[in-house]
Amino acid sequence: MLGETMRVAIDARKLTDYGIGTYLSHLLRGLAERDDVQLALLVRAGHEERALSLAPAARIVSVKAGGYSLSEQVSVPVALWRERPQLVHFPHYVVPPLVAHPVVATVHDVIQLFYPPRRHRALALVYMRTMMRSTLRRARRVITVSRASRRDLVRLFSADPSRLVVVANGADEAFGVRPSSDEIERLKQVYGLRPPLVLAVANDKPHKNLEMVLRAFHLARRERRVPGQLVVVGGPDGEHRLARQAQRLGLGDAMRCLGRVPFADLVGLYHVSSVLLHVALYEGFGLPVLEAMRAGLPVITSNLGAMREVGEGVARLVNPLDVAEVAAAIEQVLVDDPLRRRMIESGRRRAESLTWERAVEGTIAAYHQALEVRA
Repeated sequence: MLGETMRVAIDARKLTDYGIGTYLSHLLRGLAERDDVQLALLVRAGHEERALSLAPAARIVSVKAGGYSLSEQVSVPVALWRERPQLVHFPHYVVPPLVAHPVVATVHDVIQLFYPPRRHRALALVYMRTMMRSTLRRARRVITVSRASRRDLVRLFSADPSRLVVVANGADEAFGVRPSSDEIERLKQVYGLRPPLVLAVANDKPHKNLEMVLRAFHLARRERRVPGQLVVVGGPDGEHRLARQAQRLGLGDAMRCLGRVPFADLVGLYHVSSVLLHVALYEGFGLPVLEAMRAGLPVITSNLGAMREVGEGVARLVNPLDVAEVAAAIEQVLVDDPLRRRMIESGRRRAESLTWERAVEGTIAAYHQALEVRA
């Protein structure tokens, strides 16, 4: 297959999702620049233009079925049968059983196993286990985004290690470009920011451990006289329970919950901040850790799994359940200038070694491996 053009269909229906959407956007943009891949993209109705903006030469196939639905078990295989690709890439663990083509799947994590949805918890666990086992058995290659996720798949599902390929995520190059001083001042005015800023980029899910973030910052202010603000981006806004809890703790405007912000503002917030605090309890990768490093921002993160993998030797690793240890790390990284300089420099080197270009190359290699497997 080397040197030939591959006809690849990609299930891009999660293109606008928070995590997988970022992964898909960079993957599609990278694949679109190659001469050895011919793309067909399955997208949700209304997302056709977004898909074409990333891969202008791709064939776009609208599929009405939503994710995790019964209808996708039929409509997706039918759409693929009409397209007749050589290979299908599912960027998640759900591969409809009726798909007859060679499959590559990306399994980012097994987080639903540890933190299932609050609604229909038992049903969600059964569905996840059933579909994950099916995908791990049927896919010719399974891409994982970290060695930690690979270990979880082997340990929890007895996945065949020879089929698992680790292809790390990258960080958008935009995070490495510092905004102008005028833009920095605009951000401060718009969001009411008073540096030094402790930044947390996370959605509102239990494993993100945001209550620990708040408690550690409060302790750092109360006992260590740490100045500035805690800024939470990505999920909680000013009406969120976390913001109300901050008010009860007497933090006032020392805690800012901004919700989801435009991408350009997110880039700016990395650059205006003094430290990223990412003490999640579980991650398949932990993309904010790498984004912060790309922006030259020191990182405090958990000494667990993928976060340890990305941050080892670069970030300040802490026990995400020890509030005193996290608070002490906040103070240390804010006040120890030689440490900050070392973390910034080593973090940038780490980010430069993990790029989306490298991820695309690893994905192409997995495609070739899958097509070389005898059915």
